[in-house]
Amino acid sequence: MTVAPTRKSSSLNSVFQRVGVYGFGSGSSQKRCKYEIQEEEGTMEMVQIGAERTKNVLILMSDTGGGHRASAEAIRDAFRLEFGDEYQVFVKDVWKEYAGWPLNDMERSYKFMVKHVQLWKVAFHSTSPKWIHSCYLAAIAAFYAKEVEAGLMEYKPDIIISVHPLMQHIPLWVLKWQGLQQKVIFVSVITDLNTCHRTWFHPGVNRCYCPSEEVAKRALLDGLEESQTRVFGLPIRPSFCRCSCEG
Repeated sequence: MTVAPTRKSSSLNSVFQRVGVYGFGSGSSQKRCKYEIQEEEGTMEMVQIGAERTKNVLILMSDTGGGHRASAEAIRDAFRLEFGDEYQVFVKDVWKEYAGWPLNDMERSYKFMVKHVQLWKVAFHSTSPKWIHSCYLAAIAAFYAKEVEAGLMEYKPDIIISVHPLMQHIPLWVLKWQGLQQKVIFVSVITDLNTCHRTWFHPGVNRCYCPSEEVAKRALLDGLEESQTRVFGLPIRPSFCRCSCEG
């Protein structure tokens, strides 16, 4: 069921509450202005300084299975329903569009591995230790830093939402290199109900939205603070929520 918004609830919480019976449910911007992020009573608020403008939301996904795109589009639709044209939302696979191998080939690699279950099992468990996937992703980030940076900065995001386990580390490093960690809200939306890979959990995110209490517990064990985690279920389209309620 939906959760009633608290006083001064953040824009993101409003979106996720809006979608929710079972959980969450490139044009140019207007005149740009400065803004800051404020936290109070466990909620985040983006406060603008100066003229109002359309804010940009960049949702990072990959077609490695249908769930990531479906979740991204559900969140996009919720932003439109909740805020209208106040937010401009982009759903993008920046790896495919801007990076090289192996990032731009994840979709084909995923399809191959799911057809060979043992190979998938080995890949999943061998990359689970933090030191292994951190080194692996750091090497890729160093190699494709400029390409990924260009992909992210093209959309001038105010909010970045990752709905894929491999889209936390590198974008957060890019924000750090650009000195934008305090200006861009970064959110992870986990789309695996239970046995999620540890690459989902990055302590640098502002929020980590979990589909279950079990996943939230895993996040805490992996270094996130309780204030960073929220349990909201899986993203589903607002239209499906309305049909379910009316039915």
